[in-house]
Amino acid sequence: MIPSRSPYNIEIAEAGQTGSKLELFIWQTGSQPASPQYTLSKLIPATNNVKTYYNISPYVNEYYTFTNWQNLYNTYDADINTDYKVNVLFKRYKRETNGTYTLITPGGTSGIKTFMYGLNYYMETLNTFTSTPFLSEGTYFYNHNSDLSSVLPINMAGSFDIDLTVADAIRYTNLKTAATNTVTATAEGIKTFSRVYEPYLADGNKVEYLAGGSAVRWTAKFVPQCEPKYSPVAVDFINRYGSWARIFFQKAKTRNISVKAETYKVNPSTLPAYPSYDGQVKEFSKNGTESIKLNTGWVNDLYGEYIQELLLSEKVMLYDPEQKDGLFTAVYTPVNVQTKSLLKQRGINKGVINYELTFDFAYDLIQTVV
Repeated sequence: MIPSRSPYNIEIAEAGQTGSKLELFIWQTGSQPASPQYTLSKLIPATNNVKTYYNISPYVNEYYTFTNWQNLYNTYDADINTDYKVNVLFKRYKRETNGTYTLITPGGTSGIKTFMYGLNYYMETLNTFTSTPFLSEGTYFYNHNSDLSSVLPINMAGSFDIDLTVADAIRYTNLKTAATNTVTATAEGIKTFSRVYEPYLADGNKVEYLAGGSAVRWTAKFVPQCEPKYSPVAVDFINRYGSWARIFFQKAKTRNISVKAETYKVNPSTLPAYPSYDGQVKEFSKNGTESIKLNTGWVNDLYGEYIQELLLSEKVMLYDPEQKDGLFTAVYTPVNVQTKSLLKQRGINKGVINYELTFDFAYDLIQTVV
């Protein structure tokens, strides 16, 4: 997986070139297009510096079609959703002195590369590739209420994606009984797995990535929490790896509505006497927005980095089961993270850690789409 929110630079530096050309073939499903979606060209900076560079990430980013997390709770070794994976092949050309272009051989045509809407941090340098699960190692908490069905979205622990080869495996270990269940990859590619093996939802589990079916290369724990007082909210977002991730906010929540309007003054219809009930100042173009403030509840030191990924995400969805008359009929709603700064808390300093974030619903209260 190549993260396309960070630059992905292609260099063309052939001896004697006066410039270069790059053809980009971009698609999500099916076969490679017959013609390039983009053709880019540049002249060399100088005769003693023939290097030319192309950052193709902005072009790749036009091809993602995010909807929302797919409501997974019992999926193992399934193909990744093609909405958030983009295939790219590029061809590099040398510009000759007569102005014609020649395909560079060998190596002018790349193999098919897979991009996701992830990012690199500055200290990771350029173009860091991800081949482990698209989720950081650590301990994560999920909402679990044994009185409710596991098919309810608020009761689903979430999923993670991973790039596997044949014979790689994912092993689930029950946190209470130590029972295990191992799922071996049957095909190469980016696959989706539930974070928790469904029979282990009440107890939680450890998840291990076994390279070649035996070597442990990644470990994460998923621990259930039951919230009897508050109504939990699930927030799904595209994380730093370009994959859907899920955070549960299980404590107090509050909603706020903000309304704006333009005003103008009107003259009374009759003078000198006028009906006082008409008023003198009128409103128009009135609309409002809504926000919600959520609390995670007690979490561990890892969550500072996890919340950071949420703050940096450009695709966030929220599921609140109280959204429609307190019934479990809520829909996923797009939101933007209003919170723009974060104090990364540590248990050694505070004892207990809770993160409070505010989200803006990404639409006006009154429908104005035309």
